[in-house]
Amino acid sequence: MKITLLTPPPLDGKRVADRVAGCAYGLYPVPNVFELTAAAVLERDGLRVRYANFPIDGGDEAAFRAFLESDDSDIYAFYTVNLTRETDGIAAKLIRARGKTPVVFYGPSPSYNPDEFLMDGDCYVVRGEPEASFSGLAARLAEGAPAEPPPGVSMLRGGKPLHGPEQPLIDDLDSLPFPARHLVRRDAYYNPKLGVKPFTSAYASRNCPFRCVYCVPCSLSFARELEYRRHHEGKKPPVRTRSAANVIAEFELLKRDGYKSVVFLDDQFILGEDRTVEMCEGIARTGIIWGCASRADFITERAVAAMAAAGCRFIDIGAESFDQRILDDVRKNLKVETVEQAIKIIKKHGIDAKLNILVGCSALETKETIRANKGMIRKLKVDQVMYNIANPFPGTELYDIAKRDGWFVEGDYRPSDVQKEAIIRLPNLGPEDLVREVRRANLAFFLNPRFVLKRLARFRSLSDAADAFRALKRKLF
Repeated sequence: MKITLLTPPPLDGKRVADRVAGCAYGLYPVPNVFELTAAAVLERDGLRVRYANFPIDGGDEAAFRAFLESDDSDIYAFYTVNLTRETDGIAAKLIRARGKTPVVFYGPSPSYNPDEFLMDGDCYVVRGEPEASFSGLAARLAEGAPAEPPPGVSMLRGGKPLHGPEQPLIDDLDSLPFPARHLVRRDAYYNPKLGVKPFTSAYASRNCPFRCVYCVPCSLSFARELEYRRHHEGKKPPVRTRSAANVIAEFELLKRDGYKSVVFLDDQFILGEDRTVEMCEGIARTGIIWGCASRADFITERAVAAMAAAGCRFIDIGAESFDQRILDDVRKNLKVETVEQAIKIIKKHGIDAKLNILVGCSALETKETIRANKGMIRKLKVDQVMYNIANPFPGTELYDIAKRDGWFVEGDYRPSDVQKEAIIRLPNLGPEDLVREVRRANLAFFLNPRFVLKRLARFRSLSDAADAFRALKRKLF
């Protein structure tokens, strides 16, 4: 059987969405190793797998239609996030217009509401963590349309949605093959925070143990969480980690393949000092530079020293706000002083401290709290910052709060660009205020000569600098 993992061009008139984080439109392209891990499992099962990414390859709608006319795949699959629901739905209808080739949706959006994606009896949804469920579905499709859904799969029969039983979580992540990176064009991906190519992504764990009300973790963790909560009375799924040896083996393979930079997509990279130090000792031998994300309260001198020695160039910290009342309100379980201390430790060891600030995640947000955040970022000499406007995603507690308290401007969630658009109205801030304050904050930080000069000094080629400039232009304009 031949299966094609499809990323169509935007067919909804909007920008290309990021399917890795799953909550924003893309500033720069990141390899979706969540898709590529599922692809590696399907290849291991003996399927012929192709990865057709039209935004990466520069294909427009006409090229996509021409591809469908000439293609002979036995299955098409879409890794769908909220921002791509419309585009992927249009693409699936184009496929359906050609016949009854099975279409599979997986990712967080179909995991949240599988019924919405079941267009007909030849559409299937793989819910939650996809590898085992997708493999089981493909095996059944090889024998013809299944009469009953396999575990982790939803489908239509007789016009009625049928939902297969829960697929158990993968306890041993080391049992999964490394992502099928040979399916993608590695020259098309870059990360301006690292500034060197070839670049790829990786993960060392799945999910985090905390319960922030706004959280939309990376798209795989979100899908995993949505499905697990459905079957476990709203509880979060347990965190699962790869062994340090398995992560190191992947980095050694990446070195042999010529990769020079990697970003970890983990919701929480530092999960225990000993494991972090062990991973770093192995990564250091490869000479690959990398970055990751961590909560501030997991930052320790020992862990960060090991990370610096291993080539870590940045650590993303989800600070969200420097107002303690707001942090408490969104159940961050974090003290402002802890964030300040984490930044000092990170900078002490020569790693860039990048902060994520989520504007509007609490009813307590005001213009004053937003501007106070800007002042703290200047005071702490933060190296990079990402300001986003809160977008209450379905499946989060923040969504329930926004619905209950009437925050949604249009009555409910709709996909939006969290850098440039607000869909909520808070007690003290309208949507126009949120957009204006975030734009001002971004311009003040990214056009600051200190930031510009430091970035320019890091790039190793004009090509790398041009990539970063394009990403910055998408962010600001």
